[in-house]
Amino acid sequence: MWQEFKSFILRGNVIDLAVAVVIGAAFSKIVTALVENIIMPSIALIFGNTDFTSEWAYKGITYGVFIQAIIDFIIIGAAVFVFVKAVNVLTRNRLVAEEEEVVDEQIVLLREIRDAVKKDQNGI
Repeated sequence: MWQEFKSFILRGNVIDLAVAVVIGAAFSKIVTALVENIIMPSIALIFGNTDFTSEWAYKGITYGVFIQAIIDFIIIGAAVFVFVKAVNVLTRNRLVAEEEEVVDEQIVLLREIRDAVKKDQNGI
């Protein structure tokens, strides 16, 4: 049983998942700080107060908390979308550059093979 557990823990998927959870927690702090300290105060400057939790309530039903959660979700989702899109653009550009290098190397190799074959045909 210990061997199975050890095999399970040391599989790449489990380690990747653990790294993703840690990175996700750290990224969550960054996004929360961005939303609470930069985006929401900017919105407050434009529209006034942005905290609906205490202002919107009816006979003890605080539906403002729900509305605030929806607004926070939309803002956090937009921030994550922009971040992921930027990372994808950077990654895509790097992959295209690497692919072009590989194609160039392949073209050089193919030309060398072509020249060697012509040389052999001319020598026969």
